[in-house]
Amino acid sequence: MARRSEHSQAEIKEMVLEAAEDIVREYGYSALKVRKIAADIGYTVGSIYMVFTNMNDLIMHIKARTWQKLHQHLQNQQKIGGTVQDLALGYLEFAVENEGLWRMLFEHQVALGEQVPDWYLQDNQRAFELMYAMLKQHDQVHADNQVQLATQTLMNSVQGVAMHLLMLNQSPETIKLAKAEVVLLVECFLQGWSNEVKE
Repeated sequence: MARRSEHSQAEIKEMVLEAAEDIVREYGYSALKVRKIAADIGYTVGSIYMVFTNMNDLIMHIKARTWQKLHQHLQNQQKIGGTVQDLALGYLEFAVENEGLWRMLFEHQVALGEQVPDWYLQDNQRAFELMYAMLKQHDQVHADNQVQLATQTLMNSVQGVAMHLLMLNQSPETIKLAKAEVVLLVECFLQGWSNEVKE
């Protein structure tokens, strides 16, 4: 590792984020401690707070990076398959492969009265925007706000399947069942959505 003086603040910030993500991947969100991060990168706790306002600021940056990675994963999935079902299954796949980081998206909550940063909300919405664009292709009848509500409903449902799976002892059988649940969920959703348009 390079001497401390050889790292810029931007480099230290990246080191902190990567070390924190490694901890969450291996041990889960509850194991994320600033002293552990500092020890892993060879810096002091004070050095971490030179690049992040506080622990919550650091956590929000980790979560934003997770949303970015999910968005990239879904974009790749879209290129391979390109259907609503492919996107939903891609979401489930990401949750399984990145369990600790994905869980952290929901386990960490901002304190009451604390405002969620706009930059975080932008990253949070990008995965939903992919699904929105895909649903919009299926239907030119509903108003935008109705398609947005439908998108939110579908994505929340897929998240529910993912959360239920991660509460179980994962095995090839439980993962296969969760995938079947997602496929059925999307099929029923799209059929209902299509019938509503026809009516």
